[in-house]
Amino acid sequence: MKFVDEDIKDFENYIEITTLNKFGIKILNTKKNYGDILKKSREEIAKDLKLENKILISGHQTHSDNVVLIENADKTYFENTDGFITKNKNFAILTKYADCLPIFIYDEESKIFGAVHSGWKGSYQKIVIKAIEKMKLKSLSNINIVFGIGISCDKYEVGKDFYDNFKNEFSQELIEKSFVIKNDKYYFNNQYFNYYLLKEYGLDEDKIFLNNRCTFQEDFHSYRRDREESGRNGAVIFINC
Repeated sequence: MKFVDEDIKDFENYIEITTLNKFGIKILNTKKNYGDILKKSREEIAKDLKLENKILISGHQTHSDNVVLIENADKTYFENTDGFITKNKNFAILTKYADCLPIFIYDEESKIFGAVHSGWKGSYQKIVIKAIEKMKLKSLSNINIVFGIGISCDKYEVGKDFYDNFKNEFSQELIEKSFVIKNDKYYFNNQYFNYYLLKEYGLDEDKIFLNNRCTFQEDFHSYRRDREESGRNGAVIFINC
């Protein structure tokens, strides 16, 4: 496994993950200190994150497995959509989180980049795989995956029904690596689940990057911690040009 911890730069209102900078790809994650991304206007976000020269792409996220491939700026906001991919350098893709996992995608050959919002429902529906399939690539060998910051396994207690639903759908090996059972309690590792799911699908493990950070324990919005008072973090990916 490869981790991006040393590639994370902390700023007052956001973090930057520099793992894909060598490809010109920039990844940002806002912090709680920035405020609720849902309450920010597009103009505010663009100014605060220095995206004035980009067209911001976002949507109403519903924990679906819906992913859109965006080619032009005829439409910049999508209903019932949790994943966005494009090769248009003029776009910046914004997704929103509060413990769910941001997954960033970049293919070196096609130059397609994007992000999906993968809470447990998105993970169960394999939204990251569906995003890759929508890219219609000739090979999986050039895909890079970077996991943003979501809730850690230690803070993600789930019920037995939750565990059984995954157990009935996925391989025993994937379940054993994605869940921790201790003292009759079940804990879900969303990063590990997607990591091993992508490996099973055929991606190069050396191009899948994890982290050891946690929204619940750090200065990020966390629904598990703050419940209805929780805001949302913003996660952005774009080509820095």
